[in-house]
Amino acid sequence: MRDDTAVDMSDGPQLETPAHRSPLLEISNAMVGIHKRTFGRGPTKARTSVTGDLVVCLLEGGFTRAEETLAQSGHVDSVVQTRLRLHALAEEEMIATVEQIVGRTVRSVMSASRPDQDVQIEAFVLEADHG
Repeated sequence: MRDDTAVDMSDGPQLETPAHRSPLLEISNAMVGIHKRTFGRGPTKARTSVTGDLVVCLLEGGFTRAEETLAQSGHVDSVVQTRLRLHALAEEEMIATVEQIVGRTVRSVMSASRPDQDVQIEAFVLEADHG
């Protein structure tokens, strides 16, 4: 996976991280791993961006053959609902991972899937940085 992470820090403080690692790449890689373990197949592309208190990870690919078959037969809603239920099982791990990487508390996490377009997002709203 390439590090094509995009960062817009004009709206807020930068994430603190040692110079030798990219927190955006770490989040992208972590979300791919969590998705692989939870859903049975990991995304083929991931890109994370941060704007102010918002961390968004865009994931492409990673739907299983069964999900692809359902989506192609017009059952996109079934795939989306199943993904949301599985997301709820992985939510704690996702939150803990993002908090550990960025050093801030996650206030809220949201997930969306579009199997017909082969994309998913994981969005994390961080608590305000009072530092």
